[in-house]
Amino acid sequence: MMGIAVTQVFWIKSNLALDAKNFDNKVFVALNEVNDKLSNDARAEKSIRDKSFDKLTSRSLLMPKTSYMDWRIKKDQFEIQDLSFSLNPSEYLENIKPAELKKMITLALNNQGILLDFQYGVFSNKDSSFIIINDHYVPVLNKNTQSTHVMTISGLDDTKYKASLLATEFDSPGSMMIIFPNKNLLLSPTVWPSLFSSLLFTSIILFGFSYTIYIIFNQKKISEMKTDFINNMTHEFKTPIATISLASDSIITPSVIKDESKVKRFISIIKEENSRMLNQVEKVLNIAKLDKKTIELKLVSIDVHELIKKAVDHSKLNAEQKNGQIFLSLQANNYMLVADQTHFSNIIHNILDNALKYTINDPEITVSTRDVANGIELSFKDNGLGMSKEARKHIFDKFYRIPTGNIHNIKGFGLGLAYVKALVEAHQGKVSVKSELGKGSDFILFFPRKNVT
Repeated sequence: MMGIAVTQVFWIKSNLALDAKNFDNKVFVALNEVNDKLSNDARAEKSIRDKSFDKLTSRSLLMPKTSYMDWRIKKDQFEIQDLSFSLNPSEYLENIKPAELKKMITLALNNQGILLDFQYGVFSNKDSSFIIINDHYVPVLNKNTQSTHVMTISGLDDTKYKASLLATEFDSPGSMMIIFPNKNLLLSPTVWPSLFSSLLFTSIILFGFSYTIYIIFNQKKISEMKTDFINNMTHEFKTPIATISLASDSIITPSVIKDESKVKRFISIIKEENSRMLNQVEKVLNIAKLDKKTIELKLVSIDVHELIKKAVDHSKLNAEQKNGQIFLSLQANNYMLVADQTHFSNIIHNILDNALKYTINDPEITVSTRDVANGIELSFKDNGLGMSKEARKHIFDKFYRIPTGNIHNIKGFGLGLAYVKALVEAHQGKVSVKSELGKGSDFILFFPRKNVT
């Protein structure tokens, strides 16, 4: 990509340099055309004078002697004027009319296909100053100073676009100079399509390359999540399967099968472990149903505070085993809500279980409610491990778990929070999280109030 970009830049710069060189050549051709036109006008003026002198000479042959002296005086004046123009061509510059000069320059530039605005001036070598600038004569006060009411044009005196005017074998009386203020904004019509196509195709290649890299990294992340999910599933199912297998082997031993109490105990263990596996499978199936939009919500009027209290009572035992506590701060006055009671309870259970799993020692969890506009807000704040900004972006993704390598001390498939988010949104609510590493997390759930349908 860098090689393509550098090649394109070099190619475009070469095109622009060639275009600039062509532009310069066209300007010099136009200036020479103007100079030729002025020279032709000067020669035409001299020709008219010569013809006038010839007529005067032919008439002098018929003059009486009394008029001969007048003819001689006029003849000397013509010869002196003709010699003066030859020896002092700067007089030609003084006869140039600014308006006509501008028309000449405009026509010459247009003939070369240059339509840019320009500024021009005529510089006199004799006076060492400009005598014409942009349609105006410039009065010369002395050798080095021009009239103060004429604004100096920036860049005109050192422009590269200049041509000597009315040069003779003796000298050049001055030069014509021109500048283009907007030249830097000019791009040849032949350059625009090339520049546009280069930028377009380079952008397409860059987009395709970036998208490919994005897909590769995304697939890599999905592969890691899949591997992590399989590892966690193996660990989650390995324990109950091993327990069921051990209990089954124990039941068929002669010493146990005759003891009814022991048989009932092992059967109870098998049922509990089987129920545990069924719950895990149920989570996966519920997520699949939510993805396919096939899950049906049985909406009824529920008491949010009552469901929270039941869930907290159920989770207190796990909290106490870690020497922790769960606090309630139920401040909402309107705590009746239209929702699916089973799924709503599962939402609360999942968040409480998640808070307990990611709090290593002495967990302190605060469950609070409050009234908000058009609904009720639930908050689950813990003092657990917290999570990074990057983890917060993916915490509600399916199968995502904060990477812990091959350490599986925190059980789960990474489906709990994905289930929570899907069910909250199914109830037209919103879920968000505030968290910092080492400072715990705060899960905030919003549920809108609506009538039973």
